[in-house]
Amino acid sequence: MNGNAVKQTGSTRLRRQLSFLDLLFLSFGGQAALISFFTYASAVVIKAGPLAPLAILVGTIIVLFNAASVYGLSKRYGEAGGYYIYAFYALTRKLSFETGWAYLFYSVLYGAAYVFGGTYLLHTYLHMPSILAASILLIPSIMFLVSGIRPSAKYAMVVSSVELAILVAIVVINLIHAHFRLISLMPRVSAPPGAFAAAIIFAVGIPTGYGSITPLGGEAIRKEDVGRAALTVVVIGGVLEAAAIYSVIDAAYVNNISLSVSTGSPLLKYLLHYYGVLAFIFLAFAAFNDGILALLSYMSATSRTVYAMGKNNMLPRQLALVRGGHPLNAVIVTSAMYALVSLVPLALLDHPFQLFLVYGAAAGMANLFVHISANVSYTLEGIRGFRRALRFSSLRRYRWYVTKAGDVAIGLVSTTMSFYFLVSSTTSSGLEHVFLTFLAWLLTGFIWAEVLEELHVRESHGASSEA
Repeated sequence: MNGNAVKQTGSTRLRRQLSFLDLLFLSFGGQAALISFFTYASAVVIKAGPLAPLAILVGTIIVLFNAASVYGLSKRYGEAGGYYIYAFYALTRKLSFETGWAYLFYSVLYGAAYVFGGTYLLHTYLHMPSILAASILLIPSIMFLVSGIRPSAKYAMVVSSVELAILVAIVVINLIHAHFRLISLMPRVSAPPGAFAAAIIFAVGIPTGYGSITPLGGEAIRKEDVGRAALTVVVIGGVLEAAAIYSVIDAAYVNNISLSVSTGSPLLKYLLHYYGVLAFIFLAFAAFNDGILALLSYMSATSRTVYAMGKNNMLPRQLALVRGGHPLNAVIVTSAMYALVSLVPLALLDHPFQLFLVYGAAAGMANLFVHISANVSYTLEGIRGFRRALRFSSLRRYRWYVTKAGDVAIGLVSTTMSFYFLVSSTTSSGLEHVFLTFLAWLLTGFIWAEVLEELHVRESHGASSEA
């Protein structure tokens, strides 16, 4: 265990108050199933065409393996900070900073992408000015965030239940439109490997809502509930979203409707064609409630990562101060970050769907990078346990030996899959500038980590000299 952790005191301790159901629905909120349907899933359709359901299922499998690693790590480390904390204890101080730094990039851009997704729906189909639409999503989210995690969890429980019911209804209605002709589209089409890999980058953004609850380990009543909620949400959310996309493609194919569009969301085009006024109800619900909920989930995650990094002196220590069990300073900084990266680009470039595509791709790359770190942490934890098991010969230790070998296998498979699609996506046309931006962010974090390490060494030497 890394000895550099700052011991929690009364001024930096969060209150444990989140049950399994609270975490489950906050995680569903992070998925934002309906906005994901209109935005991330539409991007997958644009990149992979009729292979979109397969791309979503592949993305779900990748996320499921990553969630398995998170499940194992969450049982061991029940602190706020999620991926950053996993790397802090399992890797090195510098790598943990780089992981936390990448997670901040991921969570802020992923949450902001949902702002752009909701803004796109409100601006394009309800004719609302973009800045006004984005502000309508940001202000309630910030208010919920400041009020505390419990009100946020209750709001997530209500809204997530409704949106899951709507997705099921979309699947059933589309299958009725297709006269329940479940055709196989896979042999009919193909997609270039680079395009399919780019589709995967957006596909992993659909079921990866659990990334919003991993930093909440310090507020979970039972730390293992974080991993349990993550696995549950990945399976239900990913499979349901793939089914919804398949039902649209199936119904469009049977009824000879083209899903190709020059701009915007092809799935929205189809729903407006068939659903009429009902589609506008889905739009309003998705844009307002889902947009607020997704943004709230990721703002909570960002603030807890900022808090954890401040607690370990990797960001200003003042960010770790807690008032009434709530990291208010981290919340204020987080709110400012989200407002900055959402409102300024919209003011400069009033094209929310294009901004969503850029932010979504960047967040997808950062997401894979963060999970590579988590998977490596999980693999190393498994190897250490594997070595300990070799020292004993009892039946109980043999079972532990097998368990740790399985942990290592899961970690290696997860790392390989995430690394492959991260590298493959960089070769896709149109994503090069996104990759370079992410690379520049990592390089900045690397330089800052070196500065922190030098300051840490000097403080250690100074303390030794005084002693």
